[in-house]
Amino acid sequence: MGCTTSDDNYDNNNYPSENREESREDEEEETFKDFAEIGSKKKHYFINIYFIDGKTIGEGIKKIPAYVCTVPYDKLNELKEKFWNSKKKYRRIWRALRECCESDEGTAVMLLEAAEMACLNGDLRQVISLENPDYVFKIPNYCICDPVFERDYNEIKEKNKDIEEKKIKIILYYLAENKNINIHATNKTLVKKVKEEFAKKYGIDLKTHKVRLLFRGQELLDENLLCYNNVEDMSKIQVMVNQK
Repeated sequence: MGCTTSDDNYDNNNYPSENREESREDEEEETFKDFAEIGSKKKHYFINIYFIDGKTIGEGIKKIPAYVCTVPYDKLNELKEKFWNSKKKYRRIWRALRECCESDEGTAVMLLEAAEMACLNGDLRQVISLENPDYVFKIPNYCICDPVFERDYNEIKEKNKDIEEKKIKIILYYLAENKNINIHATNKTLVKKVKEEFAKKYGIDLKTHKVRLLFRGQELLDENLLCYNNVEDMSKIQVMVNQK
């Protein structure tokens, strides 16, 4: 695990002083802010990003306020990589935190405990070391949970509520194997059901693997109907599978 490697510049008793690291950390925090802050402070290609009132995403220590953005999926991944790759010091800790963010909630808790760290306010956005709680490791929300990839969550659902249900055939393109499979559904089939059908065809265990569906640069969310993302007959959807 990332919390057991030793090829970094980490010393349990040598945390950076506030004065020595203040300038570097201020610069990083300005670059890697939560989406809502970026959209409200200055012009940026992550404009039109906002929180959904009263909604949350994730579970346990990965549970954070839900937020919406218009960023294409590939650009979001680029921003995540840029954040993690910017952490040149204390790499062992940062690698452990990255594993926490990319794991399910139960695994994240075990990784955090193994690294002898704890969440400052109940979630992974601010984490401290139990040996030196004065130093706070800050993680932007988009590295913890993916946003809702829709321009207006409520407006889209209201708009599609009364759409007539019809049978459709969708093409799932499995990136890892460069294969297409056809799925028969309706425009009001839940995304979750499509994932389950795909997993069944390929013998994928959803308890140990995460299936993601990408359509027109946006990730399809489990609780949404296909019509919420304008999926129509013969639409082609990309499929990614990762271990949890």
